[in-house]
Amino acid sequence: MKKILLLISLALTSQVFSQKVLFDTLKVDSKTKIIGRYPQYDKSKTYEKYNFIIEDSASIVDFIKTLKLGDEVKNSFETPSFMLTVIKNYDEIGSWTINPTLKSAMTHDGHTYQFDLNQISKLNENNYFNYLYEQKSFSNSSEYVNYLKQQKNNPKFLFDYSPHFKYEGSFEIGFKKSERFPHPKAISEYLKPYIEKIVNHGEYNLVYIFDEKNKKDREQYTMTISGSKKLFDNLKVEKLKTENWQPIIEEGYFFYKK
Repeated sequence: MKKILLLISLALTSQVFSQKVLFDTLKVDSKTKIIGRYPQYDKSKTYEKYNFIIEDSASIVDFIKTLKLGDEVKNSFETPSFMLTVIKNYDEIGSWTINPTLKSAMTHDGHTYQFDLNQISKLNENNYFNYLYEQKSFSNSSEYVNYLKQQKNNPKFLFDYSPHFKYEGSFEIGFKKSERFPHPKAISEYLKPYIEKIVNHGEYNLVYIFDEKNKKDREQYTMTISGSKKLFDNLKVEKLKTENWQPIIEEGYFFYKK
């Protein structure tokens, strides 16, 4: 009898510890929000009726404790889906992708579990929420930082998806097709030592793009280099000319309560 009770106890303990909560390490404060929303790319707003927002700290803690996942299942992604997002201090710190029809959820760690939609389907009754988002172009990180600072003064601002700004811009360099340069790979191997005297490996991208220029003139190869303005200004390769510097324009996405 004792052995049976011990086995039951161990099974229950295992079940409790195997249950995943939303963000078990999340420290909730006044800048924390839980948002349920249709994804911005779903123009039909398929699951808008489930949209909700929880901003009260005590309610967020209760929500995190009670929201549960079932057994792990094969990874899946439904289109359209429903997003469950945690916001803290204007940053999206994690999200779940809910598959309403498949009755599953892909969590922020990349695993998919059974999920009962009834856990969130009624939250909109007292916490209904709708939103709009803005797509804005930036040519450098300073522009983005200044704009973000302005948005944080807007009481309706929620969070943003920031641009990466890995490279400042891009430019081109052309080579005539020859025995020395019979293909783009040979050109890449030739250029890399010149480039890496100016910037480190990983601070640039060197590619051959089969664009209109390269399609029309098959007796040359125009290579595209993405990187810093410093690289463009200082790259000197024999008598070849770097040209067509284009600052990189990147997109930021800003989300607001409606």
